[in-house]
Amino acid sequence: MFPKVAKLFSSSEVIDQFEFIKRLEDGQFKVVSFDVFDTLVARFISSPEDIFYLLEKRARDDLGVRLPIAAMRGDAIRKIRNFASQEEPTNKEVSSSEVYKYIELHYAVDRRLCEALHHLERQIELELSTPRPAGLKLFQAAVKSRAMVIITSDTYYDEEHLKLVLEKCGVVGYHRLFVSSAGQRTKSAGTIFPAIFAQLATHIPALRPHDICHIGDNETNDVANPKSAGWQVYHLPNPIDRLKHHPLYGRNGFDRLSKFPAPFRMIVAALAYKMFEEPEADLHEKSLFGGDAYNIGFMAAGVLNLGLAHWVAREVRMRKSLGPINIVHFLARDGFLPIRFFNEVSRLTSLDVKSNYLVASRRVLYPAQIDSATDIITAALKHPIKPHQPVEALYKTRMSWSSTAKVVLAEFNDRRLSTKERHKESYLSAVAAHGQEVVDEAEAAKQRLRQVYGPDIDRDDAIFFDLGYHGTTQKLFSKLFDRDYDFLYVLAEPSLLQVTEERGRFSSFLSVPTGSYVRKPVVTAVVEAMICASGPSAVGVSIENGKTKVEYETQPGWGAAGVLTLNEIHEGALDFLDWMLVGFGNNLRYFALEPALAYFFVNLLLRNGTAEDRQVFSSIVYDNSITGEIDSLASKRYWLSKQ
Repeated sequence: MFPKVAKLFSSSEVIDQFEFIKRLEDGQFKVVSFDVFDTLVARFISSPEDIFYLLEKRARDDLGVRLPIAAMRGDAIRKIRNFASQEEPTNKEVSSSEVYKYIELHYAVDRRLCEALHHLERQIELELSTPRPAGLKLFQAAVKSRAMVIITSDTYYDEEHLKLVLEKCGVVGYHRLFVSSAGQRTKSAGTIFPAIFAQLATHIPALRPHDICHIGDNETNDVANPKSAGWQVYHLPNPIDRLKHHPLYGRNGFDRLSKFPAPFRMIVAALAYKMFEEPEADLHEKSLFGGDAYNIGFMAAGVLNLGLAHWVAREVRMRKSLGPINIVHFLARDGFLPIRFFNEVSRLTSLDVKSNYLVASRRVLYPAQIDSATDIITAALKHPIKPHQPVEALYKTRMSWSSTAKVVLAEFNDRRLSTKERHKESYLSAVAAHGQEVVDEAEAAKQRLRQVYGPDIDRDDAIFFDLGYHGTTQKLFSKLFDRDYDFLYVLAEPSLLQVTEERGRFSSFLSVPTGSYVRKPVVTAVVEAMICASGPSAVGVSIENGKTKVEYETQPGWGAAGVLTLNEIHEGALDFLDWMLVGFGNNLRYFALEPALAYFFVNLLLRNGTAEDRQVFSSIVYDNSITGEIDSLASKRYWLSKQ
């Protein structure tokens, strides 16, 4: 494995971490030097510009400042470094204090505001700093080896701030701290290593450059340059570099990661630290996901649901500015993961709105479609049923609320299991012959539905979330309560235009109604697996002793084995949310994504997924109880990949 890693990501020798720890414990080095960022300390950022993005957002919210701070901050450090390099090529590191002095003078920003911005930047830097386990393992081994342990860092922050970062990440027990901003020598120019050796040699008798080993992530700063100074080195590969230069990513623009928006760049960095933090982590060269349901959930479902949650929050906030919105109903089962992500985003963004997981389905609401005998006869036309489905399926999926329909089915005897079209038509005609009775039963069923759902949705301040497709649930709820409801959909079929023509409003996350790229089964089926609950769907509701009772299908529509796979995907998605909260805390409120970027890893899975990735979905059954469509999600019809 390691030669492969070295070939792809490092020009240096890559040795087993266990072997290197043994060399540390054997006392082969008198001095062990550690880089800080991306070695001992992890920050889920692709570059310092990501912090400048957060600084601008926080300055607006925390300080009430609306200035292009990210651009100003980036421009300032570039120009000051350029000035410094012109004066002395080997002396080009500057301090953050100098940067803000430049901002004060060059951009005419008040001194006290510059001080507040400087303090805020340090605070954000500290918030984003988390321990890197692979680096800490080496650090602890070095401390136990009784070698002198030093810290060597290229940074524009001063020593005091760097000490706070290290302390927060559990890095204690080192002897000396060498910071480029204070010593005016840098790792990037290679000038700091001879300077450090000269200082150490006055305290350690007979010290030779070869007695020192430097550990870091950057091939130039932490490998080539200390080697040139005669030091030994250990390269701990940067997880972001490993992910960014992955062969699959190169074909999808990640070699130009800096061109993507800052929130997406930071998400990519967070994924890297999760998947490739350990040097031994498998690169999965042909597939980013490695044929693993958890990885698919962490990357594809996790990013999709985070982007979706921010979009829902934005849509709700916009509508609240126009009228009262106090509750968002996430319809079961498609709202299972979205409501969990939304609750976090709602908390982070101080969105004053409640959420509710509303158990409903087309089967539950079907009585709302029945107003006449004609509605009974056309039941199979409104939602066409697959030819292989028997007569009995019409009763179970459309007429189970009707005792008359049940009696008629019994009269069909063995024909109830027939799949012949004429038998299905004759069954519906036979039920329609009892038209008034069935319509009365439908009215009674509608009344039960109003009793069950009325307290939650018969109000003006509610908005709904659902997967999308054709908007059937929206139409039926609107009809039941004679209201124009507002729905937020993951994706929209062109037929949803009828919603605006009939009654109600909607917005779609992945497409406009006329979009064609989301109409493929590959999108609807696999996206549904990324958000939907793994449990059974509701088939009926009733009121017993004043309480709502829900009847569920006996087997979940995903299949028994598919439920286990979905649970793994969901576990990965929820762990992604926890991982992002660990890395960013309250700053996660600034991670709104464009729909295309939220969908990016789902699209990557579908277009570049391998046979192993597709095999993950082989146990998941796409079972549409209304139409009778049954298929494995591993079927090639759901995948754009040619593998």
